[in-house]
Amino acid sequence: MRCTHCGATVPENARFCAGCGRPLSSSAVSPAQTSPAPASGASKAKWWAIGVGVLVLMAIAFFVGMQSGLITQANVQKPEGPSVLEAQAPKVTGPSVLEAQPPKVESPSVLETEAPPPPPKRVVDWLEHLRKTEERRQRQERNVAPVMSMLVQAMVARAAALGGIAQGDFEQAEADYEREREKLRQGYQQRQREWAQLLQYFRSVPPPPECRTLADAYFAGLSEYITSISQIEKSLIDNDIGGLTNMLGSAQSELDARFARADEELARVCEQYGIRKYFAIGARGTELIRSLGGGLPLGF
Repeated sequence: MRCTHCGATVPENARFCAGCGRPLSSSAVSPAQTSPAPASGASKAKWWAIGVGVLVLMAIAFFVGMQSGLITQANVQKPEGPSVLEAQAPKVTGPSVLEAQPPKVESPSVLETEAPPPPPKRVVDWLEHLRKTEERRQRQERNVAPVMSMLVQAMVARAAALGGIAQGDFEQAEADYEREREKLRQGYQQRQREWAQLLQYFRSVPPPPECRTLADAYFAGLSEYITSISQIEKSLIDNDIGGLTNMLGSAQSELDARFARADEELARVCEQYGIRKYFAIGARGTELIRSLGGGLPLGF
């Protein structure tokens, strides 16, 4: 079939022309189809046109709203005060932690403090020489102590026998005394040479000026000690009991004082130059005389 208005070909049952949209006349309709066409096709076209129109209207409304700003700008009430970003930070009166100056320390820091200077080598070397001298003196004392102690014990036994004990006991005590006294006599000259060598060894190394006072104090104590030991040996050999007891009573306090003075001076020198006091003077120096004095009976 053809449209009577524009001449376009149309389906047989169409009521409107697809080309011009005008209603078709009955003459354009095929004579074979005189019955009315179902309305399903027209209804679909109608609803399709309505949907397209609605979409067009929505698109036009959205475009107009974007241009006028009605959609993007909300009517939000603006706060009276400044926002968090616009507000000024509170002003601090004092300086901040980063700006504050560290407290000033009056004394120098650990890094700035200089280490104490080392002690003079001459002082260290001479103190070691003094230690060796004192070590030799104590070693010689240990060598002579047993013989002198045994002689004192023999003298005590002999004196007890003389006091009224049996004759046989007296003879035995007299023999023991003579034997021990002979041992002491034989070694007396040798020990005298050893004491002299000890004094010579001590004086072989002159003390530095820093240790002059210490050297004098120790020499005085060492000399007094050697003199006392020699007199004790000689009194025991000669059986001079009176001289022996008098000397033991006076020599003890004199030697204690001299050695104590030397040891105090040693401590002073060590402290002055930052040296550890690793030995003592006279720690055993008067033990021999003390033991000899304690071995004699009361009133001997």
